[in-house]
Amino acid sequence: MTGNRIQRGLRLMPRHIGAGFIAGAVGLTSMPVYAQNNVIVVTARKVEENLQDVPVSVTAFTGETFEEAGLTEFSDISQLTPNFDVRPRGATGALFANLTIRGQTSGFLTLNADQAVGININGAPITRGTSLFTNLFDIERIEVLKGPQGTLYGKNTTGGAVNVVTKGPELDEIGGYGQFTYGSFDRTDAQLVANLPLIEDELGIRLGAAMTHRDGFGFGSTTGRELADDNEIFLRGSLLYEPSDSFSIRINADYHDVDESTSIFRSLRSASLDLGFFILPIAIKTDNPDFYAGNDFRAEAPFARSDEFNINATAILDLGGASLESITSYRKQNSLTLVQSAPSTSITLGQDSDLFAQELRLSGSALDDRLTWQVGGFYSTESGEDIDNVGGFQTTAAKNDGWSLFTQNSFAITDQVKLTLGLRYTNEDREVRDISPMVTGLLQNNASFDAFSWLASLDYKPSEDTLLYASISRGFRSGAIDQDNLATIVDPEFVLNYEVGFKADLFDNRVRFNTSAFYSDYTDIQRTAFDPDSIGSTGVPTTVLRNAAEATIWGFEGELQVNPADGLSFGATVGYTNAKFDEFIDFDAAGNLLDRTNEPLGGPEWQYSLNGRYEFSVSDSSTLGIQANYFWISEDVLAAPSVIAVLAPGEGSVASFGLLNGQIDLDIDKWGGLNIAVFGTNILDKEYFVGGIALDLFGGIANQLVGEPRQWGIRVTKDF
Repeated sequence: MTGNRIQRGLRLMPRHIGAGFIAGAVGLTSMPVYAQNNVIVVTARKVEENLQDVPVSVTAFTGETFEEAGLTEFSDISQLTPNFDVRPRGATGALFANLTIRGQTSGFLTLNADQAVGININGAPITRGTSLFTNLFDIERIEVLKGPQGTLYGKNTTGGAVNVVTKGPELDEIGGYGQFTYGSFDRTDAQLVANLPLIEDELGIRLGAAMTHRDGFGFGSTTGRELADDNEIFLRGSLLYEPSDSFSIRINADYHDVDESTSIFRSLRSASLDLGFFILPIAIKTDNPDFYAGNDFRAEAPFARSDEFNINATAILDLGGASLESITSYRKQNSLTLVQSAPSTSITLGQDSDLFAQELRLSGSALDDRLTWQVGGFYSTESGEDIDNVGGFQTTAAKNDGWSLFTQNSFAITDQVKLTLGLRYTNEDREVRDISPMVTGLLQNNASFDAFSWLASLDYKPSEDTLLYASISRGFRSGAIDQDNLATIVDPEFVLNYEVGFKADLFDNRVRFNTSAFYSDYTDIQRTAFDPDSIGSTGVPTTVLRNAAEATIWGFEGELQVNPADGLSFGATVGYTNAKFDEFIDFDAAGNLLDRTNEPLGGPEWQYSLNGRYEFSVSDSSTLGIQANYFWISEDVLAAPSVIAVLAPGEGSVASFGLLNGQIDLDIDKWGGLNIAVFGTNILDKEYFVGGIALDLFGGIANQLVGEPRQWGIRVTKDF
């Protein structure tokens, strides 16, 4: 359902229920301040449901909660969500994101393969993780679903899915807001949103524009040029048409442009290639003691650029005993980034792609509402080009076509026990062509894949405020064609997940506690590895993609929210993931056989967060809020022990770090909805890395990406 329909539904709720939903966050770290008797609506299972009635591990929160926590970017979602991590890719920086849920890492950014974490904006799929380190604005809510979601969301959601819903038009009032932020490093952000009913209660439009600017907080160690700045432009429009109670259509369109310098890369060690007559530097150690000095050696400045256009339409038709929903979407994106590790070494990566997707879903209820059902179909076609000049200029073109049929049904065995069964069949065709200036191998290859995903869950409500559930589900990540060796085709990955969970509102709804535990069998894992047969006179091997391993992943997550008094709330989250290979035979850069069984897959084991907020009236028309959030994440291992053995201590992993954010905000109602907020991020000024790459080539390569320093700011928002 559209965000506007949810808003209209809330107007039919009792006032204390609707206010609870609109005012605050959903989920553990993001509950509203006045959180008694609240009903939190999510669409994690493609229908509107109370969060506490959904037998799935879901963390959700509103855009307001996101802002109150001092967070602005898509990557910041991980600070509110246990067992979810978003990091820049080690070789490319912040233009390309690496998402991990419960040990399942998104993995590939190129068009020849797919990711393990699904992303949906207003119900439309986003298949590539470009431009995710960008600011979010005018957001209705965010939902993070953990565990395989293949039945309703399709392939490439073995780890889970992230749903972002932007605010839609309201049909009964003119409104909007303007916002300006000024902060450290000459940060100047601006937002302007207008809501305009064109035909009362029938047709409305919501228009928004945002600009972000911040000078770089780092500089090139050799050139002195500015690094890690922020320059983005957003344009968004949403049209809602509801000519009757039985039909509605919402059309969303947005444009996003990024033009920035790259992230700050620091080389922790030097590396070189001995050509006999000349020693070619591959990486030069960053000796500058200033933590925010990074690699920048060449005449051409490093950069990260992208632009993307999205349009999607969601139409809903009430057929009386059933509802028919159509989601049609189109996305076009272009991205290109240049990073450096030595005067002779630079990496240029880019992508130009188009994606069209169509989903049709029919849902309803039967047997006196004891059975709720939905059936549907999905089609997508994606095409584009990948640019990769690592080790030589290469361009490949790819085309991916796929379709699927699915059903998911829930039956109330008793008033307290419900059984849910789901099944999805997916079929996909891939084509990859080498269109490089100099082609040395196979020109083109094709592959077809198909698989079933399924779900079975049983939930039990011993009381109105308590839910227990157990589920087993199977998901898959599609097969792929090796971009560097088109003759190589790898099979799909599969995950079989077992999960139990508990959700409860306790003590007159002043305490909310949600927890889940999971165990996953992960098979046919796709991994790139060195090819020992490719080592030539230079001693530099190439990598190949293959179904290399099997693994077991288990862990748990918990979310707690306590509201001891009106205006006062405390929250905490914790997540633990133990992910290790059961079997993995690999090769090192010299072609030696390696047994990597029992090694970790990568990704952090532990995450936790703490938060507190206190709101109180300072006058009849003014409310003051004070909030603090602390987030901690454990070490992220970047490479195998054989690689780490070549490196110095600390060079083969990203160290654990914790960040403290805070905000003081004042709401002044008598001035027509004015909010003034003073905020700080990384208040303790922690120096930390957010990602990196570690290799045993050329005597060892260890490059890591620098996280943001302490920043302060003031934000003024005026409603109209």
